[in-house]
Amino acid sequence: MSAADLNNIESKPEVRRRGRPRADDTRIAILKAAYELLDEGGISSFTIEGVAARAGSAKSTIYRWWPSRQSLAVAAFLTVALPKISFPDSGCAANDIKAQMHKVARVYRGKIGRVVRDLVAAGISESGAAEAFVDGYVWQRREAVREVLRRGIQSGEFDENLDIESAIDVLYGPMFYRLLVGHGAIDKKFIDSTADIVLAGLAKRPAAVSRRGAAA
Repeated sequence: MSAADLNNIESKPEVRRRGRPRADDTRIAILKAAYELLDEGGISSFTIEGVAARAGSAKSTIYRWWPSRQSLAVAAFLTVALPKISFPDSGCAANDIKAQMHKVARVYRGKIGRVVRDLVAAGISESGAAEAFVDGYVWQRREAVREVLRRGIQSGEFDENLDIESAIDVLYGPMFYRLLVGHGAIDKKFIDSTADIVLAGLAKRPAAVSRRGAAA
């Protein structure tokens, strides 16, 4: 884990709680240790015992905040990943989505991408891992995209009859597919092409001119 990633954990808003500095320091140490272990060995070798030993914390303390190893793994992942994939707000929803897709692609090309693959793979054999990943990451990120798509509908950029859930799948599904299957690069060209094709399909169409109006 890089120094920048450690700083992300240290500055995460929900980690710092006023009036409880000792508890805050303990949470930070646990999240750091958890992400380091994920980064080093993936989810398969990730254990509460290992995190406790590295963080210098009791297992009971960890379980007080995170009920399972899967929930702790996802919390550590999110603490590092979320600040890197936030949406800008330029006033143009289409541009904001495209810019954020590039942020996600950069994250997926790095070590965090490997962590995502590990968490998804773990979800196949561990129901708790799948539930923690979907609840902690997938639904949270989909809501962030929904907000931007709704903003685009309200501003007239996107069709008012847009199927938002399908739009999210079509925008981000190709990137996730390449991350998991590995058959192609998640590079700038791919993101530009995917974003341009999908966003063009989401755009609001000009009202059709009636035949009478055209004849006039």
